[in-house]
Amino acid sequence: MRRARCSGRRRATLLSVALSCWLAGCAATRVAPPHPAPAVLPSAAEIDAALAARRDSVQSLRALARLRYRDAAQSVTSRQAIVVARPDRVRVEVLSLFGSVFLLVAEDGRMTAYARDENTVYRGQASPQNLERYVRLGLPVEELVDIVLGTPPPRDGRAQVSFDERAGAIRLRRSFDAGAQIVWLSDASLPLATEEVGADGTARWRATFDAYEEHGGVPVATRIGLDLPAWSQSMEISLQDLEVNPLLDRSVFAFQAPAGSKVVDLHPLAD
Repeated sequence: MRRARCSGRRRATLLSVALSCWLAGCAATRVAPPHPAPAVLPSAAEIDAALAARRDSVQSLRALARLRYRDAAQSVTSRQAIVVARPDRVRVEVLSLFGSVFLLVAEDGRMTAYARDENTVYRGQASPQNLERYVRLGLPVEELVDIVLGTPPPRDGRAQVSFDERAGAIRLRRSFDAGAQIVWLSDASLPLATEEVGADGTARWRATFDAYEEHGGVPVATRIGLDLPAWSQSMEISLQDLEVNPLLDRSVFAFQAPAGSKVVDLHPLAD
């Protein structure tokens, strides 16, 4: 597939890199020049409409992914084939020189994971706890799908729009009883980063969206960063051979246990 890079998005990319560094708390020896505030800030309703249009225009994707995962104990890099579709359909296949070594599919609140080296199939709810077991990120499937598709999860609440001079980006803060969501955007309403915090202000997770490419006239982020500070976990996903809104048969997200494999039903974890 031929992929066209969106050179007109260079400024957004630079802003995204700066945001990624800032949100991760890293120190940069060279910083991009400050980006001036727009003459007129968009309203919260205008930003919401732009984000809703992005969600409508990017419903699914299929790609090869290079994934780098880090936590306090390890750093792992893997090559994967991924398929995601709104609202909660996921297929992740970890690849090696010898073919697929691990497969996870999720749909309609259920998930199945197959570990080839164990010849074991695990089945259960597509809960944050089970995702933590097998993809090391304990978030709801719907939120993971939104993040991989480059859009902040939709939230309701009190909205405030400002210009973040430090990040050089438009900032939308939406407050609700459980905390707040903050979204940083370029002048073209491209999401550059998003963060969700609890009622005490502690960050639950942060995501960055970078390396935009145009597919069918729609800019799509091909590098996504995700950080869960409380668990010292971070993940960077670089997408290649990207297909946006491919035709997906329901069988893509189904899995039949191989003959002779062990099947384990996953029970909810106790609090």
